Amino acid sequence: MKKQLLITVLSIAAFAAKAQTVVTDTVVMGAGYANQVWYSLADDEKGVQAKNNWDIAFRASGGMSSDIMVNHSGGGTIWVYPKANKSGWASVDTNGLSLWIPQYNMETAWNGALGRYADVANPYDLGWGIYDMGSHNVNGDSIYIVKTQTGNFKKLTIDKLASGTYTFTYANLDGSGSTTSTLAKSAYSTKNYGYFNLDTKTAIDREPAAEEWDLVFGQYSTGDYASMGIAGYTVTGVLVNDTLKVAKAVVDPTTRATFDAYGPLTFSDNINGLGYNWKSTSGIIKDSNVYFVRTNNGNIWKLNFTGWISGASGNGSVIFTKQLLTAVSIKETSKTNTTIALSPNPAVNGQEINIVYNFDANVNSAIAQIYDMTGRVVMTKQLETSKGLHAQVLNSGNLNAGSYIISVVADNQATQQRLIVQ
Repeated sequence: MKKQLLITVLSIAAFAAKAQTVVTDTVVMGAGYANQVWYSLADDEKGVQAKNNWDIAFRASGGMSSDIMVNHSGGGTIWVYPKANKSGWASVDTNGLSLWIPQYNMETAWNGALGRYADVANPYDLGWGIYDMGSHNVNGDSIYIVKTQTGNFKKLTIDKLASGTYTFTYANLDGSGSTTSTLAKSAYSTKNYGYFNLDTKTAIDREPAAEEWDLVFGQYSTGDYASMGIAGYTVTGVLVNDTLKVAKAVVDPTTRATFDAYGPLTFSDNINGLGYNWKSTSGIIKDSNVYFVRTNNGNIWKLNFTGWISGASGNGSVIFTKQLLTAVSIKETSKTNTTIALSPNPAVNGQEINIVYNFDANVNSAIAQIYDMTGRVVMTKQLETSKGLHAQVLNSGNLNAGSYIISVVADNQATQQRLIVQ
């Protein structure tokens, strides 16, 4: 006990000294914004990768998650083939492609394009395939046309997700070069995504472990108005890791350096809470914007963006100050491995939401809670406590359109996933 007390006292003392420090840092993406850069607020830069070395990325975190992202940053594009389902693989053509509506990753959440556009009337439709309650596999039913980072066109089908392994087939449009590849979640168990290059037919381990980074600097697609037939466009900005929260204040620029009143602000878990709007379209820093980031361990950081060097004419640099305002010195780790999956997600107001959850051991107590973006609990359900796979149905009729966090709490340890209600 004396040792624990000493550690706590030292942690508080160290934090008191560090919390007053304002640090100026620079992240460089390179000419043409050639790279993505992962960044830890506590430990600075954690990894750099070329933005165009991948085409699709498979969700690796979460035992039953299944969304698949597409790389739009280098001109990559994906369309669902509208003329046939998976059975039409041999007869694929691109006549009329200019009229097809591209699919985009969600801008506010780590939800990939292959999974975003599910049939909301079918709770087992996950976008690229159908979830089988008997086998717990997702079986592919769609064909996609992909424009790769090199400008080549490929046809693609995600065959299945079974026992934690994605199987997918891709070929040139004329059917030549047909290849079936796999990507196992277990190979990227500490990461959010495993990545794949369709031209080189290789899997790529790109990102740092999820617990090591808070922000990623780079390019992403925004302005997705697909329902109106308008394509998204590429912006350069900053996205945050899963479950981090961001609040923004607009203040008098003369008080920006000392402003730290984040208490009344609403923290959002939108991954583009920092985004690109800290600068104007001409690249001028908006010096009235102050940002606060709540990290996964509960720490609050203050960020002020102070400089910007364009990647079109310079080295693509973002200059900012950071300051640790509050810290949590002790963080209890989970003793129970829990995985959850939501379907459908996004959901339409009034629709039933299926929560499928798995415990790797018996637990004493388990509940599901839904939080709104103010942190208020809006729904609570008791859950089964035995080891294994279970399902719980919730009705979204009492939820307004917006973002929520669904938390499965087992023996006081929480596993969370974002829910979008439209």
